Amino acid sequence: MSQQTTLAVVVPKFSEFVKHLPTVHDLANCDEQILRQLWSGLGYYARARNLKKGAKFIVEELEGHFPQSYYDWLKIPGCGPYTASVIASVCFNEKVACVDGNVVRVVSRLLALSEDVWSSFGKSAIQTHVDQMIPEERPGDFNQAIMELGATVCRKSKPLCLLCPIQEECLAFAQNCVEICPPKKPRRVMVDVELFALVFWRKATDTLAIAHRTKGFLSNTVGFPLIPATEASEIKKVLQSLEHLQFFELSSKFSHSITHHRISGRVLIAQESENPSITTQSVPWEKLGLSQSFDWIPRSVLASLLSTALDNKVFKLFENYQDKIS
Repeated sequence: MSQQTTLAVVVPKFSEFVKHLPTVHDLANCDEQILRQLWSGLGYYARARNLKKGAKFIVEELEGHFPQSYYDWLKIPGCGPYTASVIASVCFNEKVACVDGNVVRVVSRLLALSEDVWSSFGKSAIQTHVDQMIPEERPGDFNQAIMELGATVCRKSKPLCLLCPIQEECLAFAQNCVEICPPKKPRRVMVDVELFALVFWRKATDTLAIAHRTKGFLSNTVGFPLIPATEASEIKKVLQSLEHLQFFELSSKFSHSITHHRISGRVLIAQESENPSITTQSVPWEKLGLSQSFDWIPRSVLASLLSTALDNKVFKLFENYQDKIS
């Protein structure tokens, strides 16, 4: 949960999560909708799916028994080297090093490394060094200590070198180059994406259409249908041609960032006529070029089902629109 999410957000979500899913069997058998609700607000929903995959593997392939070694944890779906090393060292006292950003910073300063620490070769060199440092006794405590040292003393900016317990071993301190060790991590190139979110609304029943997205960077999530801005003009023409729909484009924009995508977008609202003989018709998804499957959800419960923060932003714009016209 704490991967790319602050602890202030994680702690209450974690408490709620383990309250509802206290065992690996509960997680393995958890309904997808409940899992989305429990993960709502944390983002990067693939993490939740991976947790469930790992739980199912443990229950179905290992008869509910947790692995007890680093290499056995690597066999669990969704469990990579860092997670496996944390579990193996902290929970099972295995001598295996955990290397995160804090550890990279501490070791870079210990060795006065001012270049090539973020490449595969550089990370491998850091891993080798920490593997040589880690003691036989209490390796989990060592891993937690060096990560905590990086988080609280050997900080990214304004490090507290005079309070550091390993200052005498630090080459960067001796050479007065702490501020440039390690070098800044190369920024991932951001990709600008312009989208339109489609909100189909049946006013008579106050329900909205929600898509099960199967492709794109928001695949395997549930939310409003999304279309690239390049396809918006054709979609608008189709919506305007449908007699049983009233079509609006909101002036307010939404913005969102996810992984390396910087998203900006607008909301298109298609309101079905209140004429009972017409509202029984379904929206012609095929004409709109939408291949996803859809469910009509009451507006009163919709917020709890949306998978992403982006969808919640779209829903908020829709709600604001409703407040203005009501």
